[in-house]
Amino acid sequence: MAPDPASDAAPARRLLVVDDHALVRLGVRTLVAQQFPGQFEVAEAGTLEQGLAQLRAAPGGIALVLLDLQLPDAKGFAGLRILRRDHPGVPVVVLSGAQDVRIREEALRLGARAYIGKSADAGGMGAWVEVLRQQAVAPAAAGGASPAAEALRTAHGMGLSPRQVQVLELLLAGLDNQAIAEETGLTLGTVKNCVSSVFLGFNVRSRAELLGLFPT
Repeated sequence: MAPDPASDAAPARRLLVVDDHALVRLGVRTLVAQQFPGQFEVAEAGTLEQGLAQLRAAPGGIALVLLDLQLPDAKGFAGLRILRRDHPGVPVVVLSGAQDVRIREEALRLGARAYIGKSADAGGMGAWVEVLRQQAVAPAAAGGASPAAEALRTAHGMGLSPRQVQVLELLLAGLDNQAIAEETGLTLGTVKNCVSSVFLGFNVRSRAELLGLFPT
């Protein structure tokens, strides 16, 4: 009997979208299906409690949580705090309609992997795709940590700020300063300062040297 090609494919990773707006959940599901066919399954929850129940029911089975900051049972950063406390190993990306830099910075300080606005423009869509792409290319645990994961673990150990770690992630993804500014909402000057801090922390003088520390 000929082998089934599908049996050799990597299993789809599971995303959990916690948002009380059905259209947002549908939008995420559609984006994932279009950009990453067969790579992700999308689970949905309309409240924080529903999301927590899914996490409890499938320990280790959720690769990424996309979290709205305004849920019927968790307003502001309450949901993010609870997720980071109860499920610290699960990456959380905040989805928000607010474009306030202070909210973005606080979300990152509290442990969000990224902060993405619910914008339908090209910049907002590009940010969603980039975050999901980083999750899609992450190797299975049995294969060891990815270069990006190793770099981020080192960055946390050396005390880089959440903003600097976010910039490091985008540097490792190959984005230039202008693209990083557009994706994060930071000013170009702030991005340059963060890049300089990253270079200093890793004792390198260029992107090429930084990438050379963590070859793919």
